[in-house]
Amino acid sequence: MKTITLKAALIIFIALFSSCSKDDDTSENKSITSFENEGSWNCELGETCEDVYQFEFKAGSKISISVEGITGMSVVSLDLAADFGQFGGPNLLTEGDVTYYGCTGQDEDVAVVNIEISETSTYNLALARDWGLSAGFDGTYTLSIISDTSFKDIALPINNTKATNYERECP
Repeated sequence: MKTITLKAALIIFIALFSSCSKDDDTSENKSITSFENEGSWNCELGETCEDVYQFEFKAGSKISISVEGITGMSVVSLDLAADFGQFGGPNLLTEGDVTYYGCTGQDEDVAVVNIEISETSTYNLALARDWGLSAGFDGTYTLSIISDTSFKDIALPINNTKATNYERECP
């Protein structure tokens, strides 16, 4: 009788734990309401480089973006645009212009709040390190995004890519 009970318990135990895996606890593209990442730039000589993140935001969402803890005498500019298969679409942070949002100096935090998302889509968020206003080649930062609705972090960031057609404005 003890062997039957022990065998039954062992079978149940194996069945329960064989259906679970480490991957079950974390799902790719999980919906979140906040995101935080520590990043860094390492730009080429004379180049404004950027790290590009991709998120899926829902229409009607209000999001806030902050970039803090900036180092390396870096000047940050931001571009948030719907993904049209390329970077550089109309920037939500500059009222639809194709310029980057940039209103700070070296190592100054950036915060843009209550950005209204007009359509459900994949959005590219580029954090550019302005070569002409920064000093040196590299720097670090912490990116934070908060939304009043859930959103998805859908791709690993593209790091240290050249910012093409880079222009900055402070609306």
